[in-house]
Amino acid sequence: MTHLREEENQLNIVHADSTEINDISQPNPVITADVGDNVTLQCFKLREDNSGIIVWYKQKAGQEPRVMVTVHEQPNYEHEFKSARFSIERGKLSCHVKIANVQPSDEATYYCVRRNYLTKFGNGTFLAVNGEGEINISVFQSGVSDSVPAGASVTLQCSVLSESRAAELQVLWFRAAPPPSHPQIIYTHHNSGHQCESDSPTHTGVYNFSKNILSHSDTGTYYCAVAVCGKIIFGNGTRVQL
Repeated sequence: MTHLREEENQLNIVHADSTEINDISQPNPVITADVGDNVTLQCFKLREDNSGIIVWYKQKAGQEPRVMVTVHEQPNYEHEFKSARFSIERGKLSCHVKIANVQPSDEATYYCVRRNYLTKFGNGTFLAVNGEGEINISVFQSGVSDSVPAGASVTLQCSVLSESRAAELQVLWFRAAPPPSHPQIIYTHHNSGHQCESDSPTHTGVYNFSKNILSHSDTGTYYCAVAVCGKIIFGNGTRVQL
């Protein structure tokens, strides 16, 4: 996410898991669709405020995010998204992207961003497009971490057993907290391959995620999930508590 990091150096940015007030919500961390389906990527404003603009970004695995559409009075689509397949559905407290006739190339993480005096990012929605290839993947996590003191760092481990040698594999970390909080995408690992294959030898990848546990807002169950060739496979979760 090089481009996003460069923006963070230039702008005042509030992420959805920040302690600052953020009024952008993407309630669906993952959506799975078949080729040809119609999907809606939801983005809500948590308070009615017409200042600023909404920008939607698309980020494919291992690539920089690209602007899809900028929404002020009317949506302004970037060149590759000037298609009848893409549209905006607006309400007083919402600005959703609708994708018709979903294609494999639509598989990506989509970010809703609000820009006014601060730039506020939603947590992202990963759109997984089901493919035809059968790929066997297993995801393993330890069930419960030891209780940690406030301010300590924990390292969570995720082991991915895969029979895919050249699949485009994306490992996502989610944090599930008690209601009314929504699950959040908090980190993404990228391994880029050229195509999906299922006839290669089995291999195991280990993915570590470190997190400072500053308060109860950082506790909860952390899930490792693998997105590959239209599949989403979740681990059993690791519970982190103070």
